[in-house]
Amino acid sequence: MKNKRLFVNIISVLMILLVPLILYGFSFNSVAFDNDLYKKEFLKYNVYSYLEDYDIENINGEVLNYLVNEKNPVLIDDDFFNEREKTHLLDVKNLIQNIFVIYYFSIFLFIFLIIILSIILNFNFKEIVKKFLIILLFGSLLTLLDAVSFFLLSNFNFDFTFDVFHKTFFDQGTFTFNPQFENIVVLYPENLFFDFLIMIISNTILSSVIILFLSLAIIFIFFRKNFLKFLRKLPSIKTKKRKL
Repeated sequence: MKNKRLFVNIISVLMILLVPLILYGFSFNSVAFDNDLYKKEFLKYNVYSYLEDYDIENINGEVLNYLVNEKNPVLIDDDFFNEREKTHLLDVKNLIQNIFVIYYFSIFLFIFLIIILSIILNFNFKEIVKKFLIILLFGSLLTLLDAVSFFLLSNFNFDFTFDVFHKTFFDQGTFTFNPQFENIVVLYPENLFFDFLIMIISNTILSSVIILFLSLAIIFIFFRKNFLKFLRKLPSIKTKKRKL
């Protein structure tokens, strides 16, 4: 019995930790590869004007297709970028492919752990649903706290966050470019990344809030009788009169 409870708790904790990875991954995928968002950002930061001699949307489409393809050592085939820019795009591609691996593996592992949890609980539907809702509740709460902290940090000092990110994932000197003769920073200005980051975090916050309140509502609707029974079993507090 103790071993069963231990296994259930370990699996539950692992699933709770997977929730933020899944929500962040979903939000990243939906924002980072949305062509319509890029069009709005290009208009917002006058990219069309700065690069009026180029087909910006076609170039951006090629970049996005290049980034989502399988991980490989081939540089992007586009004369719009020089060799340094192409090398950086390859580094970005490899990083994004790793993010996808983590995202899809997290989904697979989450589903696998649900199956294991169901087996341990002897396919007791009520217990499985109860555990699953509790996992979603704490997982979404963890995501919400993390995303809000990240949101505040990004708004407080994005330059610092952006710099730390690049120094963490890219080699020194491979991510700095001159807008006078290197197009990558003109096509993708820093403020565009700030906007995208805020969108990703905001979507993650929204998703976690929705899951949090849905799980709370379902727990209350379907398990309120058990909750009320638990309250009734609590010992009543009796006050004793004392003589002065």
